[in-house]
Amino acid sequence: MRGKALRKAAWADLTRPTPSVGVFDPDDLGGLPDPARRFLNHALTPGVELVPTVYLEMKGEIKLKTWTPFRARQVLRAGEGFVWEATAGKAPIRFRGGDTFWNGFGSLDFRIWGTIPVARESGPDVDRSAAGRLAAETVFWAPQALTTQMGASWAPIDSTTAKVALPVREDTVNATLTVDYEGRLQEVVTQRWGDPDPDKHGFHPFGAAVEGYGRFGGITIVTAGRVGWWWGTERQEEGEFFRFTLTEARIG
Repeated sequence: MRGKALRKAAWADLTRPTPSVGVFDPDDLGGLPDPARRFLNHALTPGVELVPTVYLEMKGEIKLKTWTPFRARQVLRAGEGFVWEATAGKAPIRFRGGDTFWNGFGSLDFRIWGTIPVARESGPDVDRSAAGRLAAETVFWAPQALTTQMGASWAPIDSTTAKVALPVREDTVNATLTVDYEGRLQEVVTQRWGDPDPDKHGFHPFGAAVEGYGRFGGITIVTAGRVGWWWGTERQEEGEFFRFTLTEARIG
């Protein structure tokens, strides 16, 4: 199964109803680093159900050879997978396709006019990279999954940064969060597997900056931001490849 058929099957599976693991209680945050407590208290309304799934619609720009406009929809289930379906470009040349991480396997498939293949990738390197992407996007769009009830564990760094370990299938992915003193997320950085330098797969600094927030169903998520490779290095500007603004979000 590949391409559109794969995305359809993954979408149906990842959007199936899933019971919550409980509700958010600020009293459960004892023992967490200060940035973690601030972040979760800002992101989660007391009593909100802890469910793993979020549905999104977005627009923005993606850097192919040049910055190209896109519109997309996405389902993300923390710890399990995602489907990102997009249309990019301008008439008469439009690319349609998406990225999938499902059952531990990653896949990329884009086609001109939805028919002629222009980019198709799969295999162990794609699987590993997609798992890192899922963890980073979970921080942005499913902060309820950063609670200990949903399997996250935290370690302190300093007064504004903390590291969180998130379960992704049978593995764990670490991310470092920068949080201001109001509890607002400022930045996410992780070491993600990939090849931003062609044919040089390995772990590279990968991160995102927050440029907007919104509250949906009692949960505050990131609604605008910038994403790229080599985050925090002298190559950060070169590595930026994705800019987004959410147009819709639904939790659970």
